[in-house]
Amino acid sequence: MKIDNLNQALKAASAGIEMAISILIGSVLGYSVTNLLDEGSGYIGLTIGAILGLISGTYSLYRRYR
Repeated sequence: MKIDNLNQALKAASAGIEMAISILIGSVLGYSVTNLLDEGSGYIGLTIGAILGLISGTYSLYRRYR
């Protein structure tokens, strides 16, 4: 494998991990906050947190690779 291909693969892997972590953190925070405020509706916070994590991860990748 050439060094250029390896560098591109590592950049892509890093971007994927960053996106996954952003979504995971958003989901956990959303679920936790909603679960603290109202016992039965943690799924709403989970959904909102996942969407905000996706937006945050996408924006971070946009800033890095534009």
